[in-house]
Amino acid sequence: MNRLNKRRLGLLFWIAAVAASGYAWHRASSRPAVAASDDKSDGTSGDHVEDWDRDRSSGIPAAPSWMSYLVGPTEEHTIIDPVGLLQRYDPIFLEMDEGQFRQAGHVIVGAESRGQESENDESLFELTFVWYDSDVPADECQLFQHHSTGSLDEVVATLLPPEKRLKIQQRLAAAMSAHGDDLSKAFVPLIQQSLKRSMPVIEEELRLSVARHRGELDALADRWNDEIISKRLIPLARREILPIVREHGEPPAEAIGREIWDRASLWRFGWRAVYDKTPLPKKDLVQEEWQRFVTEEAVPVIESHMDEVVVAIQRTLADVTANEAIRKELGNVAEELASDKETRAIVRTILRETLIENDRLRDVWGEVWTSDEARAAIDMAGDRLEPIVRQIGDDLFGSEAEGINPDFARVLRSQILRKDRRWIVAWHTGTSNGRVEPAKSSMPYPLVYIAKE
Repeated sequence: MNRLNKRRLGLLFWIAAVAASGYAWHRASSRPAVAASDDKSDGTSGDHVEDWDRDRSSGIPAAPSWMSYLVGPTEEHTIIDPVGLLQRYDPIFLEMDEGQFRQAGHVIVGAESRGQESENDESLFELTFVWYDSDVPADECQLFQHHSTGSLDEVVATLLPPEKRLKIQQRLAAAMSAHGDDLSKAFVPLIQQSLKRSMPVIEEELRLSVARHRGELDALADRWNDEIISKRLIPLARREILPIVREHGEPPAEAIGREIWDRASLWRFGWRAVYDKTPLPKKDLVQEEWQRFVTEEAVPVIESHMDEVVVAIQRTLADVTANEAIRKELGNVAEELASDKETRAIVRTILRETLIENDRLRDVWGEVWTSDEARAAIDMAGDRLEPIVRQIGDDLFGSEAEGINPDFARVLRSQILRKDRRWIVAWHTGTSNGRVEPAKSSMPYPLVYIAKE
């Protein structure tokens, strides 16, 4: 087909499209009157009127918004934009029913400063928009502006609304219920083998990395010893921890000390000390007596009071952890350590050298996960989980039968094409305050279907 015939064919197509659109508009604008006359005659209004012709809750004709723009009347309005983010061509959607929208206008002049401030010292901006919805006047609508931040949280919230998250969770739960035991038997040994072979490599590389940075660590330790330990932690221990230890530790310590003292024999230690000072051949009688005393006298006393010692330690730890001053000071110290640039840099360097840049660790994991056992486990998991993965992919991105998922389309247009970043939602409240207010709650970009089922 040559170029001339292609042009003729394209011209015929657009003529047919315009004629069909005009016919559809004529039917959409004429049906409400027929429905009204039917209502007067037999009281069965709307039983035979198609859903796409009229909004079911408000009776607003639902003619396609693009047709309203082409053949309907248009009005220009100027309102206040307190935020000043809206730009030219940003769309205005009229909410007809919960979750149902149609485009009723768009911004033709973006936010421009008025050169003055309001009573609340906020800068005011003006914008001009065109309104081409003939059924709902613009001055009977309250306008709210929304915008897309492009953050990861927003992408996740758009791609995974609550009902879709629940659906995916149910699919995963069903898959694990059906194949969880087989997957565990296949992969747990591989994970255990990976960890068992990795730990020696990680430990050795950690020691080497610490040795390489010994000078930096010593300098850092000296600085923290002066700034943290000597000036803050030791005074904290004297002020808060020692009184708690003394309160719970003194009673059992005194009881143990009295019993040990009662069992000690000054005579046995005394004459052996005198004997050790003489030139007689046998020596170290005091040392022998001390070892006998510790083994036969002191240790049994301590063991008899072990329950009291354990209780004292437990009470001491409980009071130390519950002490607000200790918790606050240790929290401040931890925060300072975490926020210190030098500390974070050296820790990050050691971890990178130990875990990421460790060639031997990569070799170990490569050997484990490329073995015949690993390949068999991966093949088995693929066979068992492929149907579930495909279903989840259809839930997220769409399918050949249902087309691209609307939520995925929103993310593509916003993140890749940089479209649909700002929009306005109009609510038919019966009045307008002359401002386009920032929306208090977020919402996904409205979808407007030109083709109706």
